[in-house]
Amino acid sequence: MSSILNKQNIKTDILSGLTGAMLLGSYSLCAAASVGLGLWNVFFCIIICAIFSAKLKNKIYAPDAFLLVPVHYVVSECGNYYLPICIIGGVTVYFLLSKIIKRNKRINSIIAWATLVLALVATVILTNHYFGIGASGSTAIEMLKSYRSLGFHPHFRGLLYGTITLFAMITYPFKFKKLNKTLPAEFMTLLIPLILNLFLNPERELTTVNEISTFVYNKYYPPIPFGFSEAFEKTNILPVVLGCLYLGFVLFLRSSENNISRNTLTNMASSVVSFLPVRQFDITSYSVASAIVTILVSGAVIILFPNLLARIPMHCVGALLIVSAWQQVPYKNLSLLFKKPDKGVKE
Repeated sequence: MSSILNKQNIKTDILSGLTGAMLLGSYSLCAAASVGLGLWNVFFCIIICAIFSAKLKNKIYAPDAFLLVPVHYVVSECGNYYLPICIIGGVTVYFLLSKIIKRNKRINSIIAWATLVLALVATVILTNHYFGIGASGSTAIEMLKSYRSLGFHPHFRGLLYGTITLFAMITYPFKFKKLNKTLPAEFMTLLIPLILNLFLNPERELTTVNEISTFVYNKYYPPIPFGFSEAFEKTNILPVVLGCLYLGFVLFLRSSENNISRNTLTNMASSVVSFLPVRQFDITSYSVASAIVTILVSGAVIILFPNLLARIPMHCVGALLIVSAWQQVPYKNLSLLFKKPDKGVKE
């Protein structure tokens, strides 16, 4: 009997590890691609997230569309190498906010409205990837001005890929509820356009679709993701400070009120080696064995097929992150702000 249970546990752990690799890998790839980071950043992010998720059972850490908004701001203003400082500072702000502010119905409603606004901001910024417009700007307002200046002239084949991702992200979880727990929508909605792109554009040198150029492996590819190559400039102090406050606030909005210390430590570790902030996502189950499977499978794919991953259209990256942001808005809490508290009940 015990041997049967052990076999079932092993099977569950392996399956959870594969699911974790697909979910965590998809978000890590999209997050890194959206801010111009490379595959080593992705790999180290997966390692950190898998290790710190091992004891959470039904949660797994991964980058998040909301967290990319302050990251995008810092990268646009200062560059990638300021991200560790920004994330460490932001995590400190998040830790203090979590200890000072106690959540209740009214606070949760305010958080829901702030998340709704943040989803709109993320959409404005990430639409640049989805349409392939080539706009620039560190804030939503600057991006809107850039859109107005350039006009919406999307690459239609790339827009097709992104739209496939967009509709699949919306319909797949409803159409295949059980399968979605094993084969996450995030993975499937990147895989299908990738296969389509490889079929329609077999030669990367000739393709006109925006693909993930920072994932291409060659002799000039940086061997490690960390280590500062730029001197800290005084002109970047204000953007970094604002980025810290911005990220700390977003982390507070998007992180659960449980596991505050673990959330802090995970982001501290991730900031140093991957340059990406993370938060918890739901997963059916997760264990130490699952974490090992996630790391091994993800590492094998990244090391063996870097140029294949580089063929993922950026249009799909933008579409996936936009839909993910809107799916995570806690719409049920929006109305709580306008409801009168029950007498005798503390909010």
